[in-house]
Amino acid sequence: MKKRICQCFGKAAASYSEAASVQRIVARNCAGLCPQGKYENVLDVGSGVGFLHEELQKRITYRNYVSLDLVRPMLMEQQGSGALLVAADGEELPFVGEKFDLLVSSSAMQWYSHPRKSILQSFDVLKSGGRFAIAIFAQGTLCELADVSARTGFGSVQKLRSCEFYKDLFDSMSEIKVDYANEGHEQFFPSVKHFLKKHKQTGAVASSEGLSWGKDRYSRFVEEYEALYREEEGIKASYKVFFAYGEKL
Repeated sequence: MKKRICQCFGKAAASYSEAASVQRIVARNCAGLCPQGKYENVLDVGSGVGFLHEELQKRITYRNYVSLDLVRPMLMEQQGSGALLVAADGEELPFVGEKFDLLVSSSAMQWYSHPRKSILQSFDVLKSGGRFAIAIFAQGTLCELADVSARTGFGSVQKLRSCEFYKDLFDSMSEIKVDYANEGHEQFFPSVKHFLKKHKQTGAVASSEGLSWGKDRYSRFVEEYEALYREEEGIKASYKVFFAYGEKL
């Protein structure tokens, strides 16, 4: 799966900034959960093209900003940003000890294969008293696409975990003080074709490997989506985001 993620997001690196409008909003809101001030060392896990770094520069100062992502072409979009670019897997952080004063991640951890283990281990690199803010796409995201895909057999959606799953995970961590927030977003597109093109340009089709994309199924998919989810503003796509933010004790 990680090879597929690298392939899809790598191909989407150049188009991501323009296509990923919801992810940009989520990054801005995630940054807003970080207390303003000065931080020595910041770690941005799954940083993509640098949306979160752009937003945090408006709120904080820092000595070192480590921007880590599995997909090298996405990182290369951040060249010249002032961040230290590290191509590595967020589920296997290449750091030992409590090195960071701020841990952030936006729109990345929903791709983790083993979130119970990997998210908890992320906090091993955060200092006592360090702050964190994490945004994760949760169950309910692209529910329209999931529904129509199931009806027609065309395409697929990444199976996302619920907000309750993530809340229980963070609640299990006795070494942190944490608060939560949820938010929903709706986007509208002029056509199903336009929506699918934008979706592909974000790289989020990484879960579609091995599926049938025949013309008949595609035609039925378009018809079903139009019939079920066209509103006055256009074709609807919904997103659900879970936020966890706080301090390591």
